[in-house]
Amino acid sequence: MNIFPESWNTIGRWLIIISAGIIILTIIISFLEVFIRRRRLIRSGIVDVDRMSGTEFEHFLGVVFRQYGYQIEHTGKSGDYGADLIIKKAQSRTVIQAKRYTKNVGVKAIQEAVAAKKVYHCQGAIVITNSHYTKQAQVLAKANDVVLWDRERLLKVMLMLKNQPINQS
Repeated sequence: MNIFPESWNTIGRWLIIISAGIIILTIIISFLEVFIRRRRLIRSGIVDVDRMSGTEFEHFLGVVFRQYGYQIEHTGKSGDYGADLIIKKAQSRTVIQAKRYTKNVGVKAIQEAVAAKKVYHCQGAIVITNSHYTKQAQVLAKANDVVLWDRERLLKVMLMLKNQPINQS
């Protein structure tokens, strides 16, 4: 014996169909987002960056900045005071601290960049990683005018470079 009128059964069926459709659509959208993100990562070359050594990452960043018209100075391994590269354009000098990490970059990298900025008489400091930054590192960087490039920013720069002609200088 059915206690609901026949119209309730029809409404109930439609609600079930609509709910199932929403769930299926949500699953499809989630898979598409993952697929698009993976394609973007592969196209950018970030997977190759993740496999680089620290020294290879520094040289890679030199190539990136050279593409943007900067002169590059490698500081060397020992006694670099926290600077991996010095980039120059016009009268501006910027220290680059490169961190190819699998974990989040902490305050030590920011402190090194601040010190290197003073030692090398630079106007700016950038810390670049293929990872992310701790909250403390973000706070310290902001307080000291250190620019942070995390994985997403590096990825965007790499994708933009894919569409530019190679700078031979």
